[in-house]
Amino acid sequence: MKRLSLASAISHASWLLCATAAAPSYAQEQANTLEEILVTAQKRLESVQDVPISMTVLSGEDMKSAGINDVNSLERVSPNLSFATSSDGGSSTAQAFVRGVGQFDFSITTDPGVAIYIDGVYQARTTGANIQFADIEYISVLRGPQGTLFGKNTIGGAIDIKTKVPTGNTSYSLETKVGSDNYLGFNGYFETPIIEDTLSASLTIMRNSSDGWQERPGRDAGDEDMWGGRAHLYWTPTDEFVSHLAIDGVWQEQNVYPRVLLAFDDTKAIPNLFNTYVAPCCTPNSDIDRSNINGSEDFDNLKTQGLGWTNEWENDNYSIKSITGYRHLNNDTNRQSDNTSTVDYQSTKNHIDQEQYSQELIFSGYALNDRLDWAAGLYYFQEKSSQISNVNVAAGLYDALTVTPLAPIASSVDFELFYDRQQETESAAAYVHTIYEMTDSLKLTVAGRFTYEAKELDVESLKKGSQAPILALGPTDPDVCTDVTAWGVGSQFSCDESWTAFSPLVGLDWQVTQDVMTYVRASRGFRSGVFNGRPTSSSQISVADPEYLTSYELGYKTDLANGRLRINGAIFYNDYEDQQFLVNRASASASSALSLVVDNAGKSSLSGVELEFSYLPIDGFTVNGSVGYINPEYDEFDTLAADPLNPVNLLSKIVLTAPSRIRLSLLAT
Repeated sequence: MKRLSLASAISHASWLLCATAAAPSYAQEQANTLEEILVTAQKRLESVQDVPISMTVLSGEDMKSAGINDVNSLERVSPNLSFATSSDGGSSTAQAFVRGVGQFDFSITTDPGVAIYIDGVYQARTTGANIQFADIEYISVLRGPQGTLFGKNTIGGAIDIKTKVPTGNTSYSLETKVGSDNYLGFNGYFETPIIEDTLSASLTIMRNSSDGWQERPGRDAGDEDMWGGRAHLYWTPTDEFVSHLAIDGVWQEQNVYPRVLLAFDDTKAIPNLFNTYVAPCCTPNSDIDRSNINGSEDFDNLKTQGLGWTNEWENDNYSIKSITGYRHLNNDTNRQSDNTSTVDYQSTKNHIDQEQYSQELIFSGYALNDRLDWAAGLYYFQEKSSQISNVNVAAGLYDALTVTPLAPIASSVDFELFYDRQQETESAAAYVHTIYEMTDSLKLTVAGRFTYEAKELDVESLKKGSQAPILALGPTDPDVCTDVTAWGVGSQFSCDESWTAFSPLVGLDWQVTQDVMTYVRASRGFRSGVFNGRPTSSSQISVADPEYLTSYELGYKTDLANGRLRINGAIFYNDYEDQQFLVNRASASASSALSLVVDNAGKSSLSGVELEFSYLPIDGFTVNGSVGYINPEYDEFDTLAADPLNPVNLLSKIVLTAPSRIRLSLLAT
């Protein structure tokens, strides 16, 4: 990072004090003990120390202390959480992995393995999900499947973001940051009552801008240009009814992630033909501070707007909550990778337009003399998304070869591809979550979720150089998709499939003492099926069935040393089945041919541990830290499958960058 602001300098001072990376900090109460953190992870307000789930919770002040500015930075403070750099180069993309389970592809045909929620509203696309924090009350990172407490099914975990609710008072704050590369950061917050004791409002505005730090012809890379805002209305007409409306928007016009070309083998067939008949290309460059890419042609533009509207009515016995969500996303990225401004050897341009609507109804209450705490929910989700991709490899080579003796092979090297994908998703679910107090210290949790999900994908494709179809016209597997038909000079096909799944959960938690709780739980999650949205031949048109993950977890939560030491830990084992991959299969038309299709080709097991602690040795000084360890192993993998570590693999996979992984973080404040 080239920039250094006053806030980041203070964060660095804390980091140097402990000689390691930053981790959560919890504010102190006046009683000189660690603060009791209240969350709604189980649909009701309770202390995080009473929730039998492995989770990291940070308040807005915690994130400032740790230098956490966006969703992707959470990996520095939460054990066994990591983020993959988006293959589209977009800085707004948040592709999270929890305990090794996540999503590498930003495409509209794949679903997140770790769900992100803002005030209970599910964010369906990883693009645009890397929000920057302005009015955050707290963030919870929940590990393991979360199907019976959140609206959308999620297989790996959930990141739950709660924004500040107007208090009914008049207050304001203003924070500015300056730094190198003409960096300017602005964060303003204002709240005021509109009708005393009944209606209040707040407004947050954010602005980040800076010049690029990677030198390029034209516009430098590494720049920032983003505006964002969120407005709240909070209405409490009676003691039993609350209505909260939040509307937000983000506008961004900047460059994609800076990159350099590390290697280019011009002895291979396609590079050699390109150098001979089009133009010399390309020169590797290991200096990250400069690139020959034309910066004026790279861009990462984003517009996203949405709202969340929560209405809750409650009395002493039960409550009814409605969460209505709407979001619209428009994202344009152009990523060049050839380290040259004179030719277009390799580039990828994507336009994503997405709209979603969700509605959740939650009924909760107590029964059996208040020994049974129950919640039941109904959820509906609808999404319409479009992704137009222009993929150029050796652009201009087809045209160059058509006027040479090599004209007969020109069509075989036409790698200027156009895809127009339209997908509609509909999901409906019903879930029940019950907690029964067997004794004063022993509780049994039993929960279940039934989900129905349907997807329809329409794909139009074309080779731009030759104006020929990418896919051969004719029949495909009738059990998967429709036949390939003509679309102008290109080709088109459709896929339509639906799935159902039951996701159970059972757990037992024991309050050993007032300050020590231990729990055990088993849960099952699933991710719905997926279509291959990038086929380069008709035999590659395919669909993969859903993935399933069964998680077993043993954990404990403790407050020790008269409330000055908090230690929470968990041991887990995940059984991951029917993993979705791009794999090589025998073609239906020729048994000797192989086609790259999506299929359920893997089975793996992931085990590990997590430990988080917070210690208040003296008043005003807190030490916080975490340790995460994960050991993933493939139990089965199709022998014809593509290499799971190859970036060509566009679907979900577990993180196998090393046989095992351990992370330690520490922060003193």
